[in-house]
Amino acid sequence: MYLKNLSIFLLILTICFSSCLSVEEPNIIIPNFVENPEASELFDTSNFGIYKGVFVGSSGIIIINLNNNTTISATLKIDGVNYIFSTNESITENQQTEINFTNNGNSFVFNVSSTGTNPEITNLNIQGHPNAETILVKETSDMLTKVFEGTYNGTDNDDAGVFNAIVSGSEMHVLAFSTMYTVFYTANGSVNNENITGITSTGTNFTGIIENDKMNGSWNNSQSNENGNWNAERSY
Repeated sequence: MYLKNLSIFLLILTICFSSCLSVEEPNIIIPNFVENPEASELFDTSNFGIYKGVFVGSSGIIIINLNNNTTISATLKIDGVNYIFSTNESITENQQTEINFTNNGNSFVFNVSSTGTNPEITNLNIQGHPNAETILVKETSDMLTKVFEGTYNGTDNDDAGVFNAIVSGSEMHVLAFSTMYTVFYTANGSVNNENITGITSTGTNFTGIIENDKMNGSWNNSQSNENGNWNAERSY
């Protein structure tokens, strides 16, 4: 009787011990990014279509739809918060465009040429994000445009800040902000297979690697003898 009770006790103890030590697999969320251009072929060379960009003043991204699917809208995602903008204005295809977008107390003006070149945001007013800057590019039906958010830092100095980028085919455009010097930088680069090379508006060279939805690399300014690292992940 004693041995029988002992066996039952050991069985219960084993079950309890195994249950207490069981570890559930983490719930990993994989971003579901678009992998094909959203832009309509009808508007590849007009003011209509899709524009994508990055926001620095905190960190964020911008998606603007000008009648690509018969609607006019704009979305800014800043520090993980979505701001949906709208307008009551109408626009004409193949005409120079200036359109006002609003979201409660937030607003900006979007300008673009009749052929979709030189997209620009002016009069940007986002509550809690003063003195912000943006850059944008027009997506075409044969070239997916991806936007990335990231940071950079110095390895032998205290410089650090935001490093956001747009990749469209073999072209890369960067908008960065230094928290040390409180200034914005722009940069142009190229993507050749997985290799990135570029130079900023201040003469700093950067190189790196892009793999799937992540990229990273290093930067160097020979004039100031400063260098460091940068990294970014795709946001859209």
